[in-house]
Amino acid sequence: MELKYLTEQRSENQEKMQKILDTAKLEKRALSEEEISKFNELKKLIDEIDATIKAEDEARKMDMEENKKENTEEQSQKETESTEKEERAFVNFIVTGEERANSPGMSYGSNGAIVPTTIAKKIIEKVKELSPIYEKVEKFHTSGTLEIPVYDTDSDATSPTGDVNVAYQGDEFTSLVAGQGKFTSVELKGYSHGALSVISRKLLNNTDIDITNFLTNKIAQAFAEFWEKELLVGTGATNNHMTGAISTTNLIATGNTTYTAANAAKIDKLIDLQLAVPQQYQKNAIWIMNKAVFTEIRKLKDGNGNYYMAYGKGLTGGFDWEFLGKPVYISENMPAATTANNIPVLYGDFSGMAMKISQDLEIQLMREKYIDKNAVGIVGWAECDSKIQNNQMIAGLKMAASV
Repeated sequence: MELKYLTEQRSENQEKMQKILDTAKLEKRALSEEEISKFNELKKLIDEIDATIKAEDEARKMDMEENKKENTEEQSQKETESTEKEERAFVNFIVTGEERANSPGMSYGSNGAIVPTTIAKKIIEKVKELSPIYEKVEKFHTSGTLEIPVYDTDSDATSPTGDVNVAYQGDEFTSLVAGQGKFTSVELKGYSHGALSVISRKLLNNTDIDITNFLTNKIAQAFAEFWEKELLVGTGATNNHMTGAISTTNLIATGNTTYTAANAAKIDKLIDLQLAVPQQYQKNAIWIMNKAVFTEIRKLKDGNGNYYMAYGKGLTGGFDWEFLGKPVYISENMPAATTANNIPVLYGDFSGMAMKISQDLEIQLMREKYIDKNAVGIVGWAECDSKIQNNQMIAGLKMAASV
């Protein structure tokens, strides 16, 4: 039954009901039993029409949801099939060297075959799993030089707070004290870097090995380790390299002149380090520390003999260890606490780091270059830069000038 017909019927019945009421009002009398019966009959018909319209509307919505679900499933199936085709073409080229014009996703240049983007995306997803630091930094995909505006304290200002403050006026006609800051900028360029791996054909011909996952994991591991080191430590733009988080100006000095298990991980200094990050940036904050320092912190106990560091409380954030209520991440790339002025512990929200990606990860296969070795070369290239864009969000524990 068409909704238009039902709507028209409903309107006609409403008019009949109103006519019964208008007639009684005009004659200044109550409704007769016959009129009441007719009125109720019309009302019942309207209720039935409303129920029918509602049922029809729900049925249409169900059809739309079902069609939407079918379309989503169909699209997902197509994407899966496309990915599988690209992976088969990728594996076929590695093993046999056949270059087919209709091989999906594969393209060929003078330096070898470029791996399909689906494979490159898998590598990036794997990098995120291996290195939470890469996943947490704020990434900008753009070419050329990127300048990020930063609002900070103006040391030359009359009141160099860097903030806009609300204050009581005091006496009449006295001026408010203005918080004055200024805009500076963080400049991000692009530095090329790559990883080369040579895989033997004998290994690739082993049918027991999932070639796609094997190569994805190998390249992902290499880039995860490289990017983590650069994002944490780096060596700076003067070396045409990325700049790391230890360049933060938000530092807490250990105050120690020697490095021992008792003072390298002094709990008071770690509390100071945590509180060096303002409250508004605490929600997503994590600890990143050198393994040796982690070992000492792991042994710290309170007055009742309870360990400060807990295990298993940080699982929702992807970490197993938790310290002072925040997840702990151990990195072999963090500087040692046994060297003067090193920064072995970082704490904060690492979206305070900016990473510019000028060229997304591109993987190329080189079959001819290593043919005399019965091997295939796999090289990954990227172009990135990184700098801290908000020093308040990341704090570092700095060792003394003499340790």
